[in-house]
Amino acid sequence: MFEVLLENQIRNGTNQWDPFASQEEWELAVWLMKNVGQTSTDEFLKLPVMNLSFRNNRSFLKQVDALPTGPNWECEIVTAPGDQCGEDGEIVGEDMELWYRDPVECIKELLSNPAFKDLISYVPERVYTSSDGDDRIYDEMWTGDWWWDTQTKLPDGAAIAPLILASDKTQLSQFQGDKKAWPVYLTLGNISKEIRRCPSAHATVLLGYLPVPKLSCYSDATRSLAGYCLFHYCMGKILASLMVCVDGFVRLIYPILTAYVADYPEQCLVSCCMENCCPRCTVDPNDCGDPTLFPNRDMLSTLETLYAHERGYEPEKFTKDGIHAIYEPFWRNLPHCNIFGSHKGFFKDHIVKWCTTLIGEDELNARFKAMSGYPGLRHFSKGISSISQWTGTEHREMQHVFLGIMAGSVDQDVLTVVRAALDFIYYAQLQMQTSTTLAALKACLTTFHCFKDIFIRYEIHKHFNIPKLHALLHYFASIQALGGNDRYNSESPERLHIDFAKDAFRASNRKDYHEQMTLWLQRHEAMWQREAYITWLSTQQQAVDEQLSNANNPNDSNDSNNSGDLDANDRANAHDTSGANLVSYHIAKTPPLQGVTVQHLIENFGATNFIPALTSFLQQQQPPHPLLPNMSDCFNLYKQIIITLTPNAFLSSQKMTNRIRTSPAVPPHGHKKGLPGIFDTALIIDDPMEYRSPGGLTGLRVAQVCAIFSLPSYFGAHPHPLAYIEWFTPLGVPNPQTGMHVVNRSTRHHQPNSAVISTTHIVRGCHLMGQFGNTITKGWTTDNILKKAKDFYLNPYIHVDTFTIVNIS
Repeated sequence: MFEVLLENQIRNGTNQWDPFASQEEWELAVWLMKNVGQTSTDEFLKLPVMNLSFRNNRSFLKQVDALPTGPNWECEIVTAPGDQCGEDGEIVGEDMELWYRDPVECIKELLSNPAFKDLISYVPERVYTSSDGDDRIYDEMWTGDWWWDTQTKLPDGAAIAPLILASDKTQLSQFQGDKKAWPVYLTLGNISKEIRRCPSAHATVLLGYLPVPKLSCYSDATRSLAGYCLFHYCMGKILASLMVCVDGFVRLIYPILTAYVADYPEQCLVSCCMENCCPRCTVDPNDCGDPTLFPNRDMLSTLETLYAHERGYEPEKFTKDGIHAIYEPFWRNLPHCNIFGSHKGFFKDHIVKWCTTLIGEDELNARFKAMSGYPGLRHFSKGISSISQWTGTEHREMQHVFLGIMAGSVDQDVLTVVRAALDFIYYAQLQMQTSTTLAALKACLTTFHCFKDIFIRYEIHKHFNIPKLHALLHYFASIQALGGNDRYNSESPERLHIDFAKDAFRASNRKDYHEQMTLWLQRHEAMWQREAYITWLSTQQQAVDEQLSNANNPNDSNDSNNSGDLDANDRANAHDTSGANLVSYHIAKTPPLQGVTVQHLIENFGATNFIPALTSFLQQQQPPHPLLPNMSDCFNLYKQIIITLTPNAFLSSQKMTNRIRTSPAVPPHGHKKGLPGIFDTALIIDDPMEYRSPGGLTGLRVAQVCAIFSLPSYFGAHPHPLAYIEWFTPLGVPNPQTGMHVVNRSTRHHQPNSAVISTTHIVRGCHLMGQFGNTITKGWTTDNILKKAKDFYLNPYIHVDTFTIVNIS
């Protein structure tokens, strides 16, 4: 794709900035497109200080339109005939616009994008954790069984382009009006999901906008079915058209519809089944609570049933399998879709609702209000019962603390069900699955079904014939077929709505907005494509320069710098004499709190044993420092430290960090309210010889970090900041009821067990949840619970990374 563009520019004598005059003009154009509306752009360009090749918004957009862009948009008028008569006695119909692009052209664009060159695969793989082949890995789509099985059915030399479609209806107008859009997105299983998950990588393209009609030309009895048929008709039009690749090879590409990502109602819409049925299999709606797998829905069998029903027969399967009378489903000439479910609806709509009934809404809200804080964790300051609209974010935030909320207030069987459901959710989120994690996932669901009848015994619920509960049974086969399902949930299209629907709608005048949205998108895609081209061109030039440099200097060595000098991050990744792996961190270049006295540390940071702890630290240094601290010393303090976490193979390969805060209370000033002090807890290396940096809790211990400070130079040179901490008791065997470790404040001679440590021994932040007991103690708040509670749970659900360390490592 970019090679052709480069050849054209060389032939025409233009450069990479064309049609803009220079690099500066191009960068201004990028900024205007990203940040400024059309009216403001016009005003900006008319300023007398501007000396550009475009003078107003119209000439600016004319230059943008001259850029090469992606596949063209087409508009087709679709007519719904209706079944109602108008005032003239004639049948009333409804015309609507279907906007779409050729999926084959979209596939070509994705496969020919050089940005994906090292992140794309054309062949299936079987991957294992070790050479013995006992523990298989299911990660990317090409590591699943479906690709292997399908590849054997194709001719030699053929390559598969697994199409992943997603659709989700969304509201565009916010406060008035009923403007809606129904985007359809397309991406490929060939592209690594690490890049597919990143919207700015543009590995997912907008394929079309389905019409969202009112269908008032139909009666109430037929309107719903007419809407289903319209959806399938439009999808059939979009996919009716179902190459040179990015690495330069020519392949015979087979585009195969492999997965369709949608919420539960749309899954049923795609599968042509009733919403009380399973879109994946033929389970009877009254047997959805049974943990038994039923035969999968078969495309040919469904089409035969629909064919018979259309001709006036009444096949038993039509009613038994809950099939809708959609006689021309869009997938009739394509491989059957693989539909993935989502756990969020089941947990919030059922588990949380049942537990709220058990312990009472007031008690549940009080526990959420008093939950201890953690960086990035939402504090439900008013509880959860007042939240009217739940999103995926609220679901996750609630799940992070829900087991700690319920512990102590319900009996063991209820807690077992809640824990099994949460464990299932967390295992299902793993980007990389193995045979071991799949076995654990299956064990969680088995445990849930073994104990779920407790809600019937409490008369909280009468049955478990819930389609979303039944859908969890299909996770195992789906993961084995298509790899980890972390990219097959409805949150992916929800995030894409921002770029492809909501921002585009806001740029329109709200009239005939679909046409304006497609034009807006086409212009932005042209800018994205040119930005990618410029980046590619720069990379190509660097490669040429390196080759020339190596040719001219064949004796140069990459290891010429052997001075041994280390910067801050290098030192943090080195090894100390104790054998522990030091932790990489980031901290402010200059401490924001200067000249803090020891008395201030004691009163405002809770560092009651600061002098003894620092004295002990200095005496343990080799050689021991002769000068000891006293109350007249002053220290420079930091407000936070950011720890770089060890890469987690089960999650994204992108770098993850933890923030640990040590901020003193801020008193009220004028009209501003005061802020409580924040002193986070962390996992600290307690036994360096036992600690294993790749994972697990061995050698670690919980402590509250009260102060992070730099050591004055007169106490000797120390390469890293220090931290004053107060220990909790060592981690023992997890609590059998909750599966969580229980800790409490550690004391020595009736004083907090404190220490001063190097910040390189802070491994990661952690979250402690106070044990509420049967009823929460009055006076407990999120600000004081770490001081008031006696016992605490170490929360493994605060992040999927923490969950894997506690349960898998």
